[in-house]
Amino acid sequence: MNRFSQFIADTCVSTLANLASKTEAMNLKTLNANSSLKYNLIMDPYITVEITDRTSFSVFEQKQGIVIPNGPALSEARIADFLLGAQRVKKQYEAVSSMRSGRFPSAWVIVSAYYCAYFACIELCKLNDRISISFEEDELASLKQKALGPGHADFFQDPQQNFVGSSYAGKLRFKAIGTKPHAIAWENAHITIRKIFEKKEWLDATYYTKLLSDPEQSPSRIRNIWNYRRSDYFGATGEDHAREFRSIIGNHDGAYAWTRRKAGSTYPMDPCVIAAFCEALSLAILDAYDRAISILTARD
Repeated sequence: MNRFSQFIADTCVSTLANLASKTEAMNLKTLNANSSLKYNLIMDPYITVEITDRTSFSVFEQKQGIVIPNGPALSEARIADFLLGAQRVKKQYEAVSSMRSGRFPSAWVIVSAYYCAYFACIELCKLNDRISISFEEDELASLKQKALGPGHADFFQDPQQNFVGSSYAGKLRFKAIGTKPHAIAWENAHITIRKIFEKKEWLDATYYTKLLSDPEQSPSRIRNIWNYRRSDYFGATGEDHAREFRSIIGNHDGAYAWTRRKAGSTYPMDPCVIAAFCEALSLAILDAYDRAISILTARD
């Protein structure tokens, strides 16, 4: 594994190990959607949801009115949430690999690779204090019944659906992010990767952050071009533009070498950017997943 992905994986595992130290043994065989952070903050009676104002809320555990910093129920839900998300990354990467080896148009492979990168991006940020969460209307209705706090009426009068949370004083504080979760996810990835590598002087890490700092290289924008704005990319024109992309997708070493060779600069809307992040982030997240399973299993 290249050192960029390895260091990200190490950082994620450190967070997971810390969360695991605050929980009892987990039954991994029963892991399902009801284990997720979102489900538990709505349904778990031990987790309090406090609406602070029109666009934000806090989530925490308390006992006899005293906040339990990073309590066991919340910590377990966060671990489960990552494991479920990592499984989604694995499934999506397998789909990309299958499409790449089949006769699918390159545009479809690019869009599928984007979602693999996007899912991995969410998991990376999730373990580095930028937790994305989105609610459907029925989930907001359930949350309304449970939540307390001074901002309750304003919050649910015209509720937001997409939020990003971070840790503060033993709580998770979530703020609304508007209607563009994909763009925000990549902004969070940019911030997260810079933070992870801030004490390193690794050129390869700066290449990834340089790509994310350039609007012309935004993975989300590239996906939009290929999926929505250029129907001709589903034909011969797209195949021509995607030739280099197809040579590095499904190839961890090739994608890493491409990133180093380009040194963070390439032509606008280059689909290889999607391949670079798909390979680098999925590799890190799936390694962290395997190591997390080992940590949790060893406790049983």
